[in-house]
Amino acid sequence: MRTNDYTMIVEKFQSWILRRSLARFQTARDLVRFAFRFYGKRIAVVDRRGAFTYRDMAQRSLQLSAAMEDSGIKKGDLVFTWLPETGEQLELRLATLENGAILAMFHQGQTPDAALQALRRLKPKMFFHDNGMSGSIIDAVKTEFPQVQCIALGVEYENFLADVAARRSQTAIRPQDYSALQFTSGSTGQPKAIAVTHEKQLLQLRMWAQELSLGGGANTAKTHDVVLLGFPLTGLCGGMLLSALLSGSTVVLPTDYTVPVLTSLIRRWRVTSVLLSPLTLIDLLDDPQRDLYDLSSLRHVIYGADMMPAAKLDEALRWLGPIFQQGYGSVEAMPPLTWLSANEHVDGSGAPASKEVLGSAGRVAADVGIRVVNEAKRKLHDGHIGQIVVKTPLAFTGYWGYPELNDAAFYRGWVITGDMGYVDAHERLHVLGRRVDTVHRGAQAIYPRQVEDVAHGQAAVRDACLVQINDEAHLAVTLRHAWRKTADRDALTREIESYLHQHLASELRPDRVHIIDVMPRSFLNQTLRSELREQLLQQTWETTQFAPLLVSNPQEQEIALETV
Repeated sequence: MRTNDYTMIVEKFQSWILRRSLARFQTARDLVRFAFRFYGKRIAVVDRRGAFTYRDMAQRSLQLSAAMEDSGIKKGDLVFTWLPETGEQLELRLATLENGAILAMFHQGQTPDAALQALRRLKPKMFFHDNGMSGSIIDAVKTEFPQVQCIALGVEYENFLADVAARRSQTAIRPQDYSALQFTSGSTGQPKAIAVTHEKQLLQLRMWAQELSLGGGANTAKTHDVVLLGFPLTGLCGGMLLSALLSGSTVVLPTDYTVPVLTSLIRRWRVTSVLLSPLTLIDLLDDPQRDLYDLSSLRHVIYGADMMPAAKLDEALRWLGPIFQQGYGSVEAMPPLTWLSANEHVDGSGAPASKEVLGSAGRVAADVGIRVVNEAKRKLHDGHIGQIVVKTPLAFTGYWGYPELNDAAFYRGWVITGDMGYVDAHERLHVLGRRVDTVHRGAQAIYPRQVEDVAHGQAAVRDACLVQINDEAHLAVTLRHAWRKTADRDALTREIESYLHQHLASELRPDRVHIIDVMPRSFLNQTLRSELREQLLQQTWETTQFAPLLVSNPQEQEIALETV
């Protein structure tokens, strides 16, 4: 029997055991209580404050839950947080799972105005905040919502816990009760909240258990996983916490998501599993010190929140081996919708799979339906590009507080993802970008990934982003470390243009290529296309406005200045 075959058998058995163990839980609170009881002395969380055992987390979260109840919080009440990514976020999640309150964790990277607008829309009963983030709005919050109890991180938070003894809540919680509000990223407008039930959280965990590879890798002797969250808790990583708790994992929470911080934590805590965004993985690949980092403990790298360029994934596989997995999903239709397993990342010889496979989001997950449809919502045949719509038991039921947006998000029971893509002959889904980001050049539609994925194959390119400027397609790229000090950027631009000319069909070639120093990114480490578009628009405007000044004759230059 080949090693890969044995590994797959072990993984399927472990997945079966995990699904069987999940059957005993009716709510997320049941799972958390089990973890606290079963893993007591094991380290549960590592954050900026230090290391906490499962027993420590039980004590703190039960104190927090009891303090909330003593302050009048009841099942179904809304608790809003706007905090840095630290262990207090996790404590609050565990506390509200215990007492039945609904936790709304607002993204750290959003603006104070966005946070204030969310508070006005949601009207919570309690607000946990960080003074460094909320200083400009906290007076307005207290004035507008005098009934909301505001608790600041630090001394006030610790005193709130210390005033009560830890105790289990006596509140009855049903599977269909709401447990949390999750927010969209806000990349296309004000972040919108979506409610999740206890039942749906456990169902997501069961679906993950069917897809996620649990065994294999270099460090199979480890008694339990150490999981590093390379995303904010308010993003994709929040959904992985129950999985970590059920397996008795140690969860490491970084202070930020830069390569030096993440790699030092991997070495210090012998991290076995890490969740990363594609751009963070690209940062790691491009780090000139990368071969000096000790990443030998890693046996799983799960990437998501955006599509990973096939060329960069190929490079990562050749460096770290077949330890990568990815899933596709969104807040409206939670992952996994599709899954590309570790085994599918390589071919029969162990070499990286083809670019066609690595450029996909994988095969459709169990119990999920995916269609690619045209504007009339008619299903398209495989290979044809259209809108991606999905049907999944993890689909949302509507936006909390935004009912006017619900009709546009559904079509006859299918969730409209807002993504464009196609399904290939092997039933793998390929995501080509958001519909709103499609570049229209005359009658031609160009989907960003069609160009960006090719650009990533050029040796000098680190990041690539295609946007529309007026009626043209403009590609912005940043450079890899070895090319950043290139003196002749015009010559390098021509090299990149020549590469694209060779590897792209004529109708997909960008009108202009720009080399820029830094690609704008969000706090979720996604490219901010709207900001890039504004940046390039400004650059294009300045070039157009001042082009007449670029004359060789000083007298003509003077006349031109007078004209302007």
